[in-house]
Parts: sequence; structure tokens; C-alpha cells
Amino acid sequence: MRQYQWQDRFSIGVDVIDQAHHRLFLIVQKIMDLYVERHEDKFACIEGIKYFKAYALKHFAEEEAYMRKIGYPGYQAHKKIHDRMRWETLPELERLLYDSNFSTEMVQRFIGVCTGWLTGHILIEDRAISGFETGELLSAGQDGELSVIHAVILRPLQEVFGSDIQYIGQFSTKDEILNAQYYELIYSTREGKRLRIILVIGEEILIRAAGMIFGMDFFEMNDIVCFAIQEIAQHLIQRAEASFGIQPDKYQLEADRFLEHEKFITMFQEHPPQHSLLFHAKQECFALCIDQSQSPVPESSETVREHGVIS
Repeated sequence: MRQYQWQDRFSIGVDVIDQAHHRLFLIVQKIMDLYVERHEDKFACIEGIKYFKAYALKHFAEEEAYMRKIGYPGYQAHKKIHDRMRWETLPELERLLYDSNFSTEMVQRFIGVCTGWLTGHILIEDRAISGFETGELLSAGQDGELSVIHAVILRPLQEVFGSDIQYIGQFSTKDEILNAQYYELIYSTREGKRLRIILVIGEEILIRAAGMIFGMDFFEMNDIVCFAIQEIAQHLIQRAEASFGIQPDKYQLEADRFLEHEKFITMFQEHPPQHSLLFHAKQECFALCIDQSQSPVPESSETVREHGVIS
């Protein structure tokens, strides 16, 4: 396998942060090489995963200190993303690894989640830190919705997909997206408000994005790709919330899943989302749907694909 390694496009221009990201990439690649590619040396894999966790926590503390030093206005929201990784995601991944006796499946899950989280966090969240320093970070009140879409959504997506992205306009179910995957995230507040966000994107785009991230050709979706793309999508969606005046700090992620096509169409027709954005990348399109509601999101009985597996 060609190495998942540091690429110049991941640099945000802050040495202490870029050096830490570089090291985290190397650790993930070493774990992949030892256990997924060679299927050997379980002990070394365990030590590598422990090292990744320890180094990631050290990096979060250093990055947060830097944000406080420069007076970064997005510090609290950014720290909350770190905290979720610190106290929820990494401990849960560690638990699954030990419960499975470090099965190949769970190691692949660890690699996919950490790879996607790193890529999404760097290209979307960490880029905003350097954007603030250069005056490039926009808000809806400054330049309007289209400028925000371009700054907050399109630029990171162009980095991930390796091609120019154009905002076309409003999305409807009549717009054709080949081999569409429907990735839904549901957030909630203590007051009972719900926020539903759905990314509608073709499988080819996902596979191409994975190739850009890992530096290799993929011919089909697999577990590592699915987990990596889910993490990138969550980072993108968190930035999209802010661009439409939604306060991410008020919402907690309640559920995320892949929807079947029929379920998505029914949901869209019965309750059209408040924001339906259509984008174009090369010869393909994808969409982002955002909807807020006071009422609870109803439970669904349809077959749902979670983490790339039909259940």
C-alpha cells in the first residue's frame, strides 16, 4: 500500500500544529502497515494505538493553548470537538479494540475513524484558525450566504475531493445523483429541539475522496473508507451549521446513519428541509440538506446501513 502520509495541502501554516499533525499521520500509517497490511505483531499495534492516543491528547492541549494565545473567537466550539474526541470517541474505540481482542475489523475501524477525523479536522476546523489570522474567516452577517458557503464548505471540500466545487443552487429530489449515499446526522438540545442534516453524495465521489486521503486507488467502498468519510462529513456539517446561524454548542450528536433511498425521498417530500444546497464536482453532483424542528425525530423501522454494513 502506498503510504498514508503528510501532504503539503494539510499544512495550515502554524509550525507547532503542522508538526503534530505530521506525527499523527505517521502513527496511523505505522498501525495500518503493522496490523492491517502485514497482519503481524499485535503487541506493536497495541502500543501504536496507545501512542496515538497519548500524542493526540498532547497535541490538543498545545493547539488549545495556541488558540487562546491568538484570541481565536472559535476557541470554545473548537475545544468542544477536541473534548468529544478526548472523552468519547477515543475511549469508545479503545473499548471496542480490547473487547474484540484487537480484531482486524476493529483495527480497521480505528484507522478509518482516526484518518477521517484528522483529515476533516485539519482541512475544516484547523484551517479556520489560520483563516482567522489572515482575516479570511467569514460569517453570514459579513458577506451573505453564498460567500459563507464558499469559505466554510467549498474550500475544504475542494481539498478533500481534489477538484473544483461549484455551488449550483437549491437541491430537489429531481436532481440526479448517481449511486447516491444518504448520510444522516441528528442533533438534539436539552430543550427538545432537533437538527437533522443529510449529506447526499455519490459513491464514486466518496471513493475518489478516499483515494486523495490515503494516496491509493480504491475500487469499492470498504470499512476504512466508510468510517473515514463519515468523520469528514461530520466535520463539514459542523462548519455548515455555523454558516447558517446555528449554534453548534447547543446541539449534541444523537444519531448518525446511512439511509435507504426510499426513506430519504419520503422524508424529503413529506417535510422539505429548510436548506437544500446542490453542488457540482467535475461531472458529479452532491447535496447538503439542513433542517431544524421543535418536534422529536420519529423512529424509523426501515433497514439502515450503519458504518458501511447493512443491518
